[in-house]
Amino acid sequence: MTRRSSLRAFAWVALLVVAGGAAAADATIRIDGAWARRALMLDGSGTGAVYAALVNPGGAADALLAAESDIAKSVEVHETFQDQGMAKMRPVKRIDVPPGKTVELKPGGYHIMLIGLTRDLKPGETVQLTLVFQHAGKIPVTAQVK
Repeated sequence: MTRRSSLRAFAWVALLVVAGGAAAADATIRIDGAWARRALMLDGSGTGAVYAALVNPGGAADALLAAESDIAKSVEVHETFQDQGMAKMRPVKRIDVPPGKTVELKPGGYHIMLIGLTRDLKPGETVQLTLVFQHAGKIPVTAQVK
């Protein structure tokens, strides 16, 4: 092996080590078990909700900032809270996802509200949406309608 080919081989190995380390440090958010349902509303309005697990396998914190979908006129990140013994919902600006942790979007807690549905949510179908994170950016999600 010539000196030049040895240097070239060393450079490739160094590049792979650096790239591997960068990939591990930049691990992105993973969305597990996404599902949707039509929300029960007394006025019969077309709303729905999406739930999932937000998994952060990386070493840096991230946050869910927004959600987008063409299934509804408006898509909001919400939380359910108790007020004088009644469950209520309100929009939130962000949902923090700490490093190495999973945050559950679930009934009675954090969730994505689909307001003004453009079509009915039928069990067995899927809903396409995009979750927008502070660092991971836009992540496309397919949610199974239950």
